[in-house]
Amino acid sequence: MGYIPCQNCGKQIPSEWTWMMCDKCGFRICLPCLNNHKGKYGSGYKCSRCVSGQMRRT
Repeated sequence: MGYIPCQNCGKQIPSEWTWMMCDKCGFRICLPCLNNHKGKYGSGYKCSRCVSGQMRRT
């Protein structure tokens, strides 16, 4: 089992867990961070790192 760091909170999360990933830039966050990630371009289901990306469950 591998671990991947959440790009928002930095926690090491098992790679098999459910992730939220931007469909445009690949920004990856853990599910709990969906409610608190914020950035230049948005928050929630809107990617906070790119203009047109949407966060999708992987």
